Formats: sequence, structure tokens, C-alpha cells
Amino acid sequence: MRATRPTRRQKILISGFGLNGDNFLVVKETDGTMELYNKKTRKTITRYKKEKNYEIHSKFKS
Repeated sequence: MRATRPTRRQKILISGFGLNGDNFLVVKETDGTMELYNKKTRKTITRYKKEKNYEIHSKFKS
């Protein structure tokens, strides 16, 4: 799967994980997880979405 630049909504979720959105590309996003590729270290990580991030997520759904 190809890694793509994160959207504004995804950057907000990434910052909710305590990460810098400018350093990551989104490989895959599901309902509960987000797989990210770090451009500097060239490693892929998986983060699990928390309840707090779902509130931010629902703001941008409309």
C-alpha cells in the first residue's frame, strides 16, 4: 500500500498521539488504528485511536 500525505483531520489525530504530523505519512487507516510511516527514520508504526481522538474525528465528519 502506498503512503500518502496526511489530511488536516489526520494531522490532528497524529498530534493527538503526541507525534509531529509533518514527519509522518499515512500508510493505512481503519476505524481503530492508524499505520504511519516516519519519513526521517523510515520506520512504520501503528497507533490505536483513543476515545479522545474520536471526538476530534467526529468534528470533521460533517
